[in-house]
Amino acid sequence: MRVRASLLPALVLGAGAMALAAPASAREGCAEAPTSTLVVNVKDKGAKGDGKTNDTAAIQAAIDEAGGTGGTVFVPNGTYMVDAVGKDRLALKSDMTLKMSKNATLKAIPNDSDKYSILSISGVANITVTGGTLEGDREEHKGKAGEWGLGIRIDRDASHITVSGLTAKKMWGDGFYVQGASDVKFCSVIADGNRRQGLSIISAEGLLVLNSTFKNTRGTRPSAGIDFEPNDADQRVTEVRIERSQFLDNAGPGILIAGKKGAVAKVELTRNVFKGNQPIVVKNAPEVLSTAICNNRQLTSQSAPSQGLNTFTEPINLVVHQNDCGEGQDLRFEVKKDTAKKKKSSKRSR
Repeated sequence: MRVRASLLPALVLGAGAMALAAPASAREGCAEAPTSTLVVNVKDKGAKGDGKTNDTAAIQAAIDEAGGTGGTVFVPNGTYMVDAVGKDRLALKSDMTLKMSKNATLKAIPNDSDKYSILSISGVANITVTGGTLEGDREEHKGKAGEWGLGIRIDRDASHITVSGLTAKKMWGDGFYVQGASDVKFCSVIADGNRRQGLSIISAEGLLVLNSTFKNTRGTRPSAGIDFEPNDADQRVTEVRIERSQFLDNAGPGILIAGKKGAVAKVELTRNVFKGNQPIVVKNAPEVLSTAICNNRQLTSQSAPSQGLNTFTEPINLVVHQNDCGEGQDLRFEVKKDTAKKKKSSKRSR
């Protein structure tokens, strides 16, 4: 499919251009109240939050107590060092909330593993994670191999998962990762400075991203804000809505949809803001319809014409508008690619 070269008229705005992405409601679509009054404070289980002590066991003890009750694990302000590798990593249980204070951080203890996750949400249901920060070991990682160090890993038929008001930054791989899950919501989350992706979606049915920010992703390809990329033919991504979110200064595309190995379908992208590299790249995904990609904005900069050697000029922010939903196709924000499969040679190797 060819990309339309013409541009609709752009608005010329100053620094206030970023206000286009201001959230209308910080928790819309993601309000999940605990079903029990039980609150377990991790410090009551021995967590220090001093940025030095390994607090993994204490936090897991709090999770074990609240899991299955509908109650809440509370993490007060502080930096809690946690083991993110292997069986020792934090694993949430069904029917619980993990609530972190605004200035609470779970920080991965530096390691040399090619894969890790600070929080594992695997094979469980009815979980809310809200507030605080997850910080990876990107700047202190002891190895060079791999690209799978994750903030939150959601997999193995996990369902009814809500992540709200959380920042995931400086991961060796992705801020957030979803594989084999259903009814997953990300609201008002931030992925910042991660090495591979802000959010990877390998397989999912029913996924919402609302009022969130994915920025400064760079280090190893594809370095996208969000990457839809099934690993094999048995995996499928469907029923996705990404709305009112920002994709800023990522080395790769703001949103990459790659359906070469598995199907991606029924994806709606609307009222988002893009700045930096290509906004949206769609590869081998014929079930992703251009009519469902609409009403987005792209921020670009343009220097004003010089008025002479003694005249100081500042760059002007330009906001390029995509067609409103219902006005028909507007492919300026998309790069559509169909990768032809190479024919296998009939000659057998000798």
